[in-house]
Amino acid sequence: MVKVVTDSSCAIPPEIARVLSINIVPLYIQFGGKTYRDGIDINVDMLSHELAHGQEAPKTSAPPPGDFIKVYSDLAAETDQIISIHLSSGYSGTYNTARLAKSYVEDKCRVEVIDSNSVSAGLNLVVIAAAKAAQEGKNLDQIIDLVHGIIPRIRMFGKIDDFTCFFKGKRFRLTSALILLGKISAVLHIKLLGEVYDGGKVRSPAFVIGRRMALNRLKQWAKGFTDIEELAIAYSTTFDEAEMLAQHLGPLFPKEHMLITKLGCVASTYVGTGTLIMALLAD
Repeated sequence: MVKVVTDSSCAIPPEIARVLSINIVPLYIQFGGKTYRDGIDINVDMLSHELAHGQEAPKTSAPPPGDFIKVYSDLAAETDQIISIHLSSGYSGTYNTARLAKSYVEDKCRVEVIDSNSVSAGLNLVVIAAAKAAQEGKNLDQIIDLVHGIIPRIRMFGKIDDFTCFFKGKRFRLTSALILLGKISAVLHIKLLGEVYDGGKVRSPAFVIGRRMALNRLKQWAKGFTDIEELAIAYSTTFDEAEMLAQHLGPLFPKEHMLITKLGCVASTYVGTGTLIMALLAD
């Protein structure tokens, strides 16, 4: 059976990863003179405290090649086919590191490394689809075709409350006009919404006041799609907002089939508190 590997930016709940046999390689976070593995040595609550009270902004880094080599080598004892799907190379060097690690195990196992061109809830939908296909018995080439068909159909929209992390992280390719508007909005406590695409670009920006207007804007974006196949919601700190968004989207997509999950530490480092992300697999 094909084995599926991803990284900790994917925001897949641990229980789902276990059921679908998804192998997650943690990214790294550095602050206070120490280095932590995302989701293993540090959780989002610990990170949120550091973001609020720390003297320095946490930094993140891709896993070293050795981490991938170990995972691939261990899986090669069980299979001869691995698909490794990662956050966009526009955000991180993780994809390139995975490709480097692949070259060390090719004599043991076929490994295909794919750039999802997404992150967080968007990457989540791609990886889960691949894992379900693997459990159905599809071979590696079939899953690669499936994944390449899904990636351009992923649409991801988000709400940002904490502009400090958003601008400091420099993981999004923002126009100078949007940066200026964002700085003004931060002072006025206005929320920024927009579609994130092409590995970190932001389009259709909207600035709104209050939770209700933000949730309504996200719903309006979702209503623009006639055929939503999968839907995932990821939040950084405010679960009740994610639940409220799910309620708003109920008429468009069955709530019982929505995946609501918490952002991992790496994603939270760059978007801060109060972030809400909606990812759709749609036409």
